Amino acid sequence: MKTLLIALNRHMTSARALHCICLAAGLAFSAWTFPDILPDIFRAAVAQEPSKSKQGAKLRKPSMADTIRANIYADNWFMLYINGELAVVDSIQFIPHNVISVDLLPTYPMTLAVMARDNADPKTGMEYANTNIGDGGFILKFADGTVTDASWKAKSFSTGPIGADTKNPRVENTPVPENWFAVDFDDNTWPNAKEYSEDEVKPKQPYYDNDFQGAKFIWSNDVKLDNLVLFRKKVISPPDGKERIDFSNLNNIVPEQPPRGDRRGPPR
Repeated sequence: MKTLLIALNRHMTSARALHCICLAAGLAFSAWTFPDILPDIFRAAVAQEPSKSKQGAKLRKPSMADTIRANIYADNWFMLYINGELAVVDSIQFIPHNVISVDLLPTYPMTLAVMARDNADPKTGMEYANTNIGDGGFILKFADGTVTDASWKAKSFSTGPIGADTKNPRVENTPVPENWFAVDFDDNTWPNAKEYSEDEVKPKQPYYDNDFQGAKFIWSNDVKLDNLVLFRKKVISPPDGKERIDFSNLNNIVPEQPPRGDRRGPPR
């Protein structure tokens, strides 16, 4: 049998084929069963057998069908981290007000961390050449049912003008923690977000052109004076109850190829 395995070693390139032959011979195959006769190439081949997802099926490459659409609106600007990685940045810092719609590949639990900023002079907290006190507002909806509401954590790190004093405007800033977006960041002492109505935030037209049903505008306790707010939310599982494959380890395995679509396009 040792001679047979050595011969197979010279001619076979698939650990799976060797597995089948050993089974036919009544042997339990493993790269560690015969360490003296199986070379490193076979150990590597066995290690690269297609991995399995949490659902037990062989992990495949994800397709767009595995993604979820995210709609996000901020007055005026935001950036979003997902599980500690920067995922979305608003492309317009001030006006016109816009909705960012992107496709995301979700992994649960999903830690969301958002920095939202109302347009304001960093020294006065006012806008339009220090003639006006603006207001903030943030709303988000994912196609998996994740929405903004009062269950989110929210903390202000820049407020002004203090006391709404427009004659002698000044700003009070608090240093933003370096790891505020990390999955393991401790936000237990942060207050919950406050919900605001559309009448209070007064969103512009792009908001009404997109799906935000079920989501609430949120901010800290003062939507007018708080100019920089951090939000955090941990989504344990998909709110819509749909089971989804965990692709978070995709870079460390050799996945199966997804079915190829018809590249010829629609019939003419």
